[in-house]
Amino acid sequence: MDGFIAINKPKGITSHDAVAFARRRLKIQKIGHAGTLDPMATGVLILGIGAATRLLEYVQNTEKEYEAEITFGVTSTTDDAEGELTNFPDAKKFTRADLEKVLPEFIGTIHQIPPQFSAIKIAGQSAHRLARSGAEVKLKSREVTIYEIQIRNFEYPKAEISVRCGKGTYIRSIARDLGARLESGAHLSKLTRTRIGDFTLNRALPLRSIRAEKILPIEAGVTLPQISLTRLEADKIQNGQKIPSRTSDELVAAFFENHFLAILAREEAKHLLRPEKVFVRNLPTEKLIEFATRKIR
Repeated sequence: MDGFIAINKPKGITSHDAVAFARRRLKIQKIGHAGTLDPMATGVLILGIGAATRLLEYVQNTEKEYEAEITFGVTSTTDDAEGELTNFPDAKKFTRADLEKVLPEFIGTIHQIPPQFSAIKIAGQSAHRLARSGAEVKLKSREVTIYEIQIRNFEYPKAEISVRCGKGTYIRSIARDLGARLESGAHLSKLTRTRIGDFTLNRALPLRSIRAEKILPIEAGVTLPQISLTRLEADKIQNGQKIPSRTSDELVAAFFENHFLAILAREEAKHLLRPEKVFVRNLPTEKLIEFATRKIR
């Protein structure tokens, strides 16, 4: 049982809770998820099952889209509605035009400080555990990429926005930093992830609709550039050998006769592709036609 299921995570449960439910429902232990969603968030959560768990890191690195509601004038210890809320002193009221004016500062490759209450590890411990114990948590800024932010609706103190971004982006941090920039304070009051890679919300299953027959084939989670292998190349890859490179991409998904076979990484200096992750498959056998004493391929 190998493949992917995209679920619509409901509000109020952790991503780990969703994985635990899937394990019970499918009666299989080897299940993981790509891209954690906080308990207050809803939307697309990708579950990898069996051998597909080895591809979750690539799914997690793909582009994501969110719909978020930001409430200004009130800050939160967790930067979202789950934390302790505090009215921001002398919060500045602003217009939609003011918000539109500062948004370009948040688009592109920027540096972002993650929320203190996050799963980021500090000396082996989760930041949120340290924060809850009362310890001082100082997280370093991280480089993230935000491709687009659009205002869907605005009426102070609430703004509804859509965000298209790369891996590692915290929408909570966007809300917090927008509030600080506009001298109003803010927190993330609602969040729905509408897409991760090729998996979209309109095709995601309710959690309780998980069934073995709903599992998508492992190929569904391969969002990397693809190359087709010859039989000789496929045999070499399955034996852990390198093959000549014919692509400029750093990582590619290798297929043989429409069968997903491996993730290959490019070695630029030697112009080779080396196997990074190989999925051993029973490849189609070559058909031989016997003709007299000769074998014609």
